[in-house]
Amino acid sequence: MIKNKTIISYIVIILLLMNIMPVFAQQVVPKAPNAVRNTLRGMNIVIGNWWSNYDPAVFQARTDSEERTLDYRKRLLQEYNFKMQDKNVGSWGEMAQVASTSIMAGRPAANVFRLQADWALALYRQNLLYPVGTRKVINWSSTTPVEWNRHVTTAFTFSGKTYAFTDGYGGSSQAAVVVWNKRLFREAGLNPDLPYDLQKAGTWTWDKFLEIAKKLTRDINNDGIMDTYAMPSDLSTEILDALISSNGANYVMRDKNGMLYNSSNTPEFLEAVRFYMRLRDEGVMKPKPEGVAWNWHIPEFQDSKVAMRIDQQYITGDMRVMRDDWGMVVPPKGPRSKNYVIFNSENVMVIPARGYTDAQVDAILWAVQSWVTPADSDWRSGMYPNFRDRRAVDETMVLIRDQKLWQWKYHLHVPGLNRGGIAWEIWHHDGEPAQLVEAVSNNWNALIADANGL
Repeated sequence: MIKNKTIISYIVIILLLMNIMPVFAQQVVPKAPNAVRNTLRGMNIVIGNWWSNYDPAVFQARTDSEERTLDYRKRLLQEYNFKMQDKNVGSWGEMAQVASTSIMAGRPAANVFRLQADWALALYRQNLLYPVGTRKVINWSSTTPVEWNRHVTTAFTFSGKTYAFTDGYGGSSQAAVVVWNKRLFREAGLNPDLPYDLQKAGTWTWDKFLEIAKKLTRDINNDGIMDTYAMPSDLSTEILDALISSNGANYVMRDKNGMLYNSSNTPEFLEAVRFYMRLRDEGVMKPKPEGVAWNWHIPEFQDSKVAMRIDQQYITGDMRVMRDDWGMVVPPKGPRSKNYVIFNSENVMVIPARGYTDAQVDAILWAVQSWVTPADSDWRSGMYPNFRDRRAVDETMVLIRDQKLWQWKYHLHVPGLNRGGIAWEIWHHDGEPAQLVEAVSNNWNALIADANGL
């Protein structure tokens, strides 16, 4: 009898915990300063973008994570009696003009715009952006309640004033990654989790990558024709991005005075181009077949015709239907890098310079910070369904989200700079890497001078 009572007591405790735990898991609505609270009342804040709409009043959650976020945002809006939404205010082709013309007219199409870095930089040069860094309502160096993207705030700080910002992890979808087909690894006599193991051990390097690539490039029936390749030869620009960044290089850098400069002639950049040429010469990249579309490399990997692919992380969304299992790691380390490098880009958030008082800007900034505050700390569970194994999240996404490993893509600040001037020409170049760089230097230097406003 005593044993039965003990069991019943345990069951009651478990049921009570099940009812209590969701309450503890809820994100607490933050407390606003009195001035912000008074200014917020009755406001309708719009974060303008070019891709989607999100209005808590009509949004239908599809997952537990979305439900938690929706619940938190509804409580936030109710507590401070204001409205807020993400809104598509123009197409990708229209967005830069929508932002500039509406701000100049004094009637911004949004209170906050999400823009490409070069678009935001153009608005800054026209004095159309509010120096958000001057407001003290937000601590931009803090990691709570939001970990701000410190590379964005640094890249958009001019003469001590910051003009753009964004929450920390939106750019993770643009990070360069290497994905691989586990079945093709196994058939080549390789451990299907080998890239994970090398990445975890810190030994995922260019030399190991090339060694593996050679084993994956196979003439299975001995007819002198390769039946499988390590990877496709496209996209050349994404491959070059991964290699130069993994060796600590960049196309464009910024000096201590905030001026951009051409950094493609550095030893680490030239070394990355040379390694790219070595991959080409070793024959591990499948040449582009005749008569195929520019995006031929996508079905090549998804149909298991090549074993690896280098691209941006968002491409994994198209791989959920793949027949074969696959994994994902960051690019291997170059010889000049002590650690992995995450070549980071991001759409940035800006506030128009015209149309708002300082008090309204404070209210907008506080509302944006509260809006993007995670509904809970469990970011991993929402990612697991996007991958075939947990290591892609527990190991690779952890690296991708580590801001200490990030390197900002400063070439995005230079309108018209085309990395293809090097990446595409690699396939037809037999000379030194420095010759490729020299061929584009005059054009790039002129574009960079324009971007600097010289």
